[in-house]
Amino acid sequence: KRKGLLPGLVDFSADYAWVQKKLLMDLDIPYAMTDETGHILWMNQCFSELVQGEKSKIRSISVLFPEITKEVLEKLKEKCSIHTSLGDGKYRVDLKPVRIQGIGEAEELFGAEETANEMIAVYLFDETEILRCRQEINDQKMVAGLIYLDNYDEALESVEEVRRSLLTALIDRKINKYISGMNGITKKLEKDKYFFAIKQRYVQELRDNRFSLLEEVKTVNIGNEMKVTLSIGIGVNGSTYAQNYEFSRIAIELALGRGGDQAVVKDNDKISYYGGKSQQMEKSTRVKARVKAH
Repeated sequence: KRKGLLPGLVDFSADYAWVQKKLLMDLDIPYAMTDETGHILWMNQCFSELVQGEKSKIRSISVLFPEITKEVLEKLKEKCSIHTSLGDGKYRVDLKPVRIQGIGEAEELFGAEETANEMIAVYLFDETEILRCRQEINDQKMVAGLIYLDNYDEALESVEEVRRSLLTALIDRKINKYISGMNGITKKLEKDKYFFAIKQRYVQELRDNRFSLLEEVKTVNIGNEMKVTLSIGIGVNGSTYAQNYEFSRIAIELALGRGGDQAVVKDNDKISYYGGKSQQMEKSTRVKARVKAH
């Protein structure tokens, strides 16, 4: 009967201190109390409204938030935070152990030893808007990239001299159209080298289509016997624009070192490869060697 009586004792204790209960009930922060197993003993109005509907019948915090596992509750010795979601919202759940010593006449019901109950205070903090803003800020970051034509001279030599300028123009058009399609900018550095900048939000799109420019540029044919291939290097999540550019230089060197015709993304310490003769690979190791620039 202890499990059934304990919620009543908690509610009685809250009623006894009615001022505190009023404050807790009207608190704008969702707040609840559970026993050491995660069984919900009491919740304020805000918490109740948050889990209304079918979930209002659920009396276990672990069922509401699967991230709060039995292991988490067993190891809970001090305040901890867990990030989770409920419906369309994202929440930070703060769990704080609370030790209750003897509630009213509970000592007569359970004995002094039984009334030293471990309870858990549960606070919910809505992070939906904060996370949305963080994601938006992250999406707006500048990503630096470099595009090198692997076989520019050889491709030009394989076509008639009067058509060489046309071949170069078609390649420029392919690259500019590809980058402008992501609202980016392109700057031709040399005859076979390009710099571009795009927002970070488009990097995942590039990954998903596996850098389709690698194949698109091969379709440029005005009689040239050799297909044009290129390499792409991208720097992401550097602390400064300059560092992103440095990451892109390292990435392009890695692409060229592997034979070209592929894209490499250096996301801080993680390197991802796309295209080429090998399938996509990811490394989470630190790049210790710095590659010299051309």
